[in-house]
Amino acid sequence: MSVDYKQVLFEQKEELSLKKSETLIHRDKMSEINIDSNLAQIITGIRRSGKSTIATMMLNGKRYGFINFDDERLYTLEAKELNSLLESVYSVYGEIDYLLLDEIQNIDGWHLFVNRLLRKNMKIVLTGSNSNLLSKEMATHLTGRYLLNDLYTFSFKEYLKANRINSSYNTAKEKGILNKYFMDYLTNGGFPEIVFGEDKNSYIKSLFEAIVSKDIIYRFNIRNIKSFREIAYWLTSNYSKELSYNRIKNIFKVGSENTVKNFISYLEEAWVVISIPKFSFKKQESIRNRKIYLVDNAFASLNDESSPNTGRLLENVVLIQLMRLKNSRSYEVFYYKQNTEVDFLIYKNRKVKELIQVSAFIHEDKTKEREIRALLTASENTNAESLIIITMDEKDILLRKGKEIKIIPVVEWILEMDSNISY
Repeated sequence: MSVDYKQVLFEQKEELSLKKSETLIHRDKMSEINIDSNLAQIITGIRRSGKSTIATMMLNGKRYGFINFDDERLYTLEAKELNSLLESVYSVYGEIDYLLLDEIQNIDGWHLFVNRLLRKNMKIVLTGSNSNLLSKEMATHLTGRYLLNDLYTFSFKEYLKANRINSSYNTAKEKGILNKYFMDYLTNGGFPEIVFGEDKNSYIKSLFEAIVSKDIIYRFNIRNIKSFREIAYWLTSNYSKELSYNRIKNIFKVGSENTVKNFISYLEEAWVVISIPKFSFKKQESIRNRKIYLVDNAFASLNDESSPNTGRLLENVVLIQLMRLKNSRSYEVFYYKQNTEVDFLIYKNRKVKELIQVSAFIHEDKTKEREIRALLTASENTNAESLIIITMDEKDILLRKGKEIKIIPVVEWILEMDSNISY
């Protein structure tokens, strides 16, 4: 049965109108996206992180058309039919200068269509929830004709903005209020719809299942569905830890370590998890060893722990904040493990800029000394410029072995990171 493209686009336009009436929060990422560029602007990130929302906010007042390819009526669409769909866009929207293509990676051969529109000087904004498919296609077929923008869920600063809370952190009252909201953010995460009132548990289970089924199992034609699902859920309770592919292979009795690596890479491409490499001057060692994190803390609730692990949740939040800013500030994120362990190592301009330990509470001398000792040992091996311990509540500056160690509460660190553009 043929699809009435015009009807589909009319209905999508109506949905877009409803979205425009929702509460909209200005996102920091918007300052990095230039919709008037002659280069295609690609916004990629996990489902429901707000990709199409910020695109429509930026296009507000412009003459633009919109196609959402995450629509079951368009699933069978082939690249050769995209021209007919474009004709329907003009029928629904009239004359346009911009075209917003949502979840474009669902269509094989989409890059040829986009390339042709770029040659005609159409301003193109693309969104997608599969980072690898988008970047591979663009790198291969649109070399030099696109800019890639990673969008994460709400940052803590955006979370505060959504709750209409001032981010000032000076008085005791302000600090107390922000600490209260940070605890909520730590456990609930930053998905916009959860922030605006959706029940976290039911929402995150539904979202996780949609990603696993539609974006991974269906797209990659996974045959061992049971093992893949089990591994995906297992990772939501084993975040902030070093990966052992062999251990996972043995636990779930899959055929090989390579299968496990593929499964995890699919989850990374769909923005469910993030892995960071071990810092090493030997490239093979860096490739072989990785730590795994969740792209949003809300996913940790899938494992039904009666008491969430504050320390691991805190480490996960710190990693997300580091990843959120790494492209715009041109640094790389690693973990350090050689004679001692340090949670994060920041590498920029061929130098180790910073070593970061994350420890929720260091009130006990034994805990504090352990974290300090790890930083000092690692700094001797890396010549790190800055040493930091991020905690929930403690603030201090220590001088040990001629080196300054800054202990900083996580709320202050996050707000400082967002304002310090020279980081």
